[in-house]
Amino acid sequence: MIGKIAAAPRNAWLLLLAISGLSFLAAEFMGERHVAIAAIMGISAAKILIILLRFMEAEQAPMFIRRYLYAWTFGIAGAIFTLWWAAT
Repeated sequence: MIGKIAAAPRNAWLLLLAISGLSFLAAEFMGERHVAIAAIMGISAAKILIILLRFMEAEQAPMFIRRYLYAWTFGIAGAIFTLWWAAT
């Protein structure tokens, strides 16, 4: 059990690194700019959720706090994309 718990942060770092690479690929190789920005914002929200779950241990928080954190994460990502889209 301790080995599994100790490996969780390392695995999370590797996952965050891979997702960052995916974000770079989306920025470089997607043809449509709006689609690329939407993909990057979605990827960023996924990275925030990984950090919340693995490093901040939000899965042990009460359900209403977890739901608030999830809604806040996707709400802010959506708001940033919407404001960017409205500005262009």
